[in-house]
Amino acid sequence: MAKYDKAAKEEKAENLLLDLDAAFKYEGRLPAAPVPTAGATDDFRCGFVGIVGAPNMGKSTMLNALIYTDLCVATNRPQTTRHAILGVLTTEDCQLCFHDTPGVIEDPAYKLQEGMMEAVKGTLKSSEVLLVVTDLFSTPIPDDNLFAKLQKSNRPTIVVINKVDLADKVNLNSKENDEAGRTITVFDAVARWRELLPDAMAIIPTCASRGPDDVGVNAIRQLLTGGPDVPAAIRDLGRPIPGTFKEGVQFISNEEAKRILPVSPPLYDEDTLTDRSERFFASEMIRATLFEKLKKEMPYCCEVRVTEFKKPKPDDKNPTMRIKATILVERDSQKGIVVGKGGQKIKDVGVDARKRLEDFFGEKVHLDLFVKVDKEWRRDEKKLKEYGYLSK
Repeated sequence: MAKYDKAAKEEKAENLLLDLDAAFKYEGRLPAAPVPTAGATDDFRCGFVGIVGAPNMGKSTMLNALIYTDLCVATNRPQTTRHAILGVLTTEDCQLCFHDTPGVIEDPAYKLQEGMMEAVKGTLKSSEVLLVVTDLFSTPIPDDNLFAKLQKSNRPTIVVINKVDLADKVNLNSKENDEAGRTITVFDAVARWRELLPDAMAIIPTCASRGPDDVGVNAIRQLLTGGPDVPAAIRDLGRPIPGTFKEGVQFISNEEAKRILPVSPPLYDEDTLTDRSERFFASEMIRATLFEKLKKEMPYCCEVRVTEFKKPKPDDKNPTMRIKATILVERDSQKGIVVGKGGQKIKDVGVDARKRLEDFFGEKVHLDLFVKVDKEWRRDEKKLKEYGYLSK
């Protein structure tokens, strides 16, 4: 038997990461850090956790809560997320590499949506663990073929029943409650998903909008990291709900939770939060503002490209981050809507986007916005590859 050479193995892993970085480049992506060894033990665990679900289930809000950082933009409009976004949480003995994905669409209507679903399918294939995010009403994943693959997957799966705060606001006499598969209580939602995914290791009620300290978010985080006290985190959820665990399982110990992730050195430096650039997040925040300011379907016709991103210099007397961005629309009539009468709408967008950017970067921001017609950009395969929505 050949002698085990730890140094050679680590060098091989580092070279593999560099090769993967070269093969999978896209605009705004930062290269992965070389495999770090300092502080990593022989039982260090690391893996990818895919977050999937229907549109508007709170997947981005869930990621933000799990990693204690408002990394991903989140609005109350479906399909705000267009890219798979990496968020990294590193502890003393494990590293969780979360992938937030676009909401699943059953029948993509154009190339942009096809690219979004490509990101979801890629995450399903590459993740060691899956978080399936639904809501109090048990909103299903709309793509039956994709859900069938999920049901057949042998990877550890945690179902997240999000938005449980709506339980007190449900109209019990509403006709919508008679819809097939719709639930209106946490107990019913857990029972429904235990039926759909009988092998799910846990089904956890949460309210991600309450932030990192929500008891459900904490329970999920501890399950994935293996402690410090998984049983206590489960007890904090309150009265036990039948179906929370698989049949015959009453609780999950720290040792069992630690087996969820594979033993592996960390893939990213301990200070790494994401592999996306600041420029990328600037464009996402401007686009999220468009979702909040524009009505109906307009935001889905818009794309934001940051054309200038200048950080202040250390010796600036009035340090200001300067950002220029172009909002792409598909028709002249859409340009008029975004600009607004007398330019008022684009001014309103600029004011709100600037505040969002300043909160995120902790810097004073000067923001210039422009609007440009780029016909059929959502259907242009070449442009979608350039914008990072389709693989090259």
